[in-house]
Amino acid sequence: MQMRRNISLVLFIALLVVTGVVWSMGSSEAGLKDGVYFGSAQGFGGQVEVDVTISGGKLAKIEVRPHLETPGIADPAIATLVEQMLSAQDANVDVVSGATYTSKALIAAVQQALRKAEGFKDGVYTGSAQGFGGTLTVEVTVAGGAIAKVAVLENSETPFIAEQALKEVPEAIVAQQSWEVEAVSGATVTSKAIMAAVEAALFTE
Repeated sequence: MQMRRNISLVLFIALLVVTGVVWSMGSSEAGLKDGVYFGSAQGFGGQVEVDVTISGGKLAKIEVRPHLETPGIADPAIATLVEQMLSAQDANVDVVSGATYTSKALIAAVQQALRKAEGFKDGVYTGSAQGFGGTLTVEVTVAGGAIAKVAVLENSETPFIAEQALKEVPEAIVAQQSWEVEAVSGATVTSKAIMAAVEAALFTE
């Protein structure tokens, strides 16, 4: 009788362990949606841009687009970081000594792409960024996991210059489901402020 109880106890513990492992694996992967996501960040010589592929809920591929970083210094660092990220399934890796700016830019770009892969949570969010004339504030509505509406609540931009950007950039963000859209010619600062404010609204806790 005692032996049966011991066997039952062992089986029960084993079941708990297996369940815990499966649950942890599922929870770590459930937040990433399959697809290819773009990310960018300022490096030493310019923007460092990446395309991050998520497959089966995992970080499957990181492609770095042509860049203006110093080739002999940046390229080996990029190769090392990409390998480490894929191995760790995480963008939070140590910078490469001697290529700090490039390393930080690559890490930030991949982190940005992964935030997109996590998707958007339903709700209404506000975010702000510095525009040409002052602080610009937006309200972002997410419904069904998608960006449903972007409204500029407050701005101090020059009306006749910023008007087109204030209308077209929010529309483009909804259409493309990304805060990274083409800036309106002649209103670049305002356009970028709207994009930055939307990003802040979606991802600032």
